[in-house]
Amino acid sequence: MKNIREAGFMVALLLAAVACAHRTTVKTPQAAPPPQNAATTRPAREERLVFAYDGEEGKTALELLKVKAQVRIAASSMGELVEEINGVASGNGRNFLYFVNGAMAKTGAANYVTKRGDRIEWKLVGPGKQP
Repeated sequence: MKNIREAGFMVALLLAAVACAHRTTVKTPQAAPPPQNAATTRPAREERLVFAYDGEEGKTALELLKVKAQVRIAASSMGELVEEINGVASGNGRNFLYFVNGAMAKTGAANYVTKRGDRIEWKLVGPGKQP
């Protein structure tokens, strides 16, 4: 019985040694990236700086825009919508958005109270050109 156990142990040891000697690294396949097509990708967004000014204590971004530029405003269910600044009009999928200190604003221009040191930029934003 002792010889059978020793033989079994030796076979197991031999198999382990053979397995280690022939050990290879197997890379698991990576998932292929999804195909690039119009349904899965967003077109690049085009931004064109139209007008910029500095903030003033206690005045809203929209209030200052109306004083510093020629604007055309339309009423909407969400408030006032800027349609034109100094002869540059929105349309064709492009809209005016404003940015505060380089970041897109998170509130409407009529609600954002500027402060000294703010840089307000109005950009015409819309879909970019397709490659």
